Amino acid sequence: MGSVNITLANGQLGGTLQTNDGITGIVLTGISESGGYTAGTPILVNSLADVTTAGITEADNPFAIKQLKEFYNQAGTGASLYMMLVPDTMTVAQMADNTNANGAKKLLDFAAGKIKVLGLLSDDVAITAAGGTVTVTHGLNGDVYTSASNMAVMSAAYFAAEKPFRAVIGGSSYSGTPSALTDEATGTTNNRTAVLIGDTVTGASACIGLLLGVISAIPVQRKISRVRSGALTNTAAFTGTSTVEAVGAGALATIAGKGFITFTTYPNVSGYFFSGDPMLTATTDDYCMLARGRVIDKVHILAYTTFVQEVDDEVPVNTDGTLDAGFCKWLSQQIVNQVNNTMTANKEISAVSCFIDPAQNILSTNRLNVVLKVLPVGYATEIQIDLGFTNPANQ
Repeated sequence: MGSVNITLANGQLGGTLQTNDGITGIVLTGISESGGYTAGTPILVNSLADVTTAGITEADNPFAIKQLKEFYNQAGTGASLYMMLVPDTMTVAQMADNTNANGAKKLLDFAAGKIKVLGLLSDDVAITAAGGTVTVTHGLNGDVYTSASNMAVMSAAYFAAEKPFRAVIGGSSYSGTPSALTDEATGTTNNRTAVLIGDTVTGASACIGLLLGVISAIPVQRKISRVRSGALTNTAAFTGTSTVEAVGAGALATIAGKGFITFTTYPNVSGYFFSGDPMLTATTDDYCMLARGRVIDKVHILAYTTFVQEVDDEVPVNTDGTLDAGFCKWLSQQIVNQVNNTMTANKEISAVSCFIDPAQNILSTNRLNVVLKVLPVGYATEIQIDLGFTNPANQ
């Protein structure tokens, strides 16, 4: 008896990989609550209601709740946030110590590579009240600088484990003197870490929650300082104990010029904006901006996820031991298609190219060398306008 058999082909459309670009994490000073949250416990929340359900209250943890409220005011309910409160005996430097199993490392491991940007912030007032010492060095809590150095080690370790992330540390206990700050824009190489100076209230803290809220709501190529995105949700802005209005544009420019993230305002434009997204590295570094770092981290994940499928697979070679040219073109196209479908189509990058040299002798090395290059988007950071009158009769 005759018949017609039909089977469905799969995997032909080149479906895009999901990389959860906007997922952030935060480690804050806090305390355990009776019958509720236990300090040192990493959790995932998607709303302030989840925070309440986890047993974290404003009565016992006002410092943390303030940051979380600002995060969700900016990001909106539904934004995923990995969070952990740590005791006031732990400094921000210890949070970032890759050998500290109870610091940020614990939250990162709990998230299993999902955190793309990590925020760290210590409550210097609580640390001092508990008998700890906060020493202001070069205009900030000295532990902030140590934390940045520690974070360079931690982020490198997770990069090597194919779990790349960027970090922003709260520049707490800011002295109010921009000239005292260390110049991080020259001679430094910590391109996975940034420091934020500025808060929505007066005092010794920084609005890490607000900044992470911005990051969680924008695509990877977008700068947190983009004016077209609209003003931040806060109605007041401070650096240390002074409002940004009192501090003045000159002081804010000095802070930003030294490689720190801070606030800024624009004449005839209402509201507050971030001044930029610099990392603690020289401006000549390809990844001197958080946005550029987020872009390359996304490509990193796409490349790894694509090429890990090829590990120990058979590779066709020519009689002289070199790679088959057709295979090289085919494999190159796999990652190009994936990046184009996932990023170029969404205008996160301008273009991508991949080259696998057929001349490499894989029989001798068992190593496949791939060159993957990404053309990023540009940024109109400085706009120069020549403005004047015109007289058509004189033209």
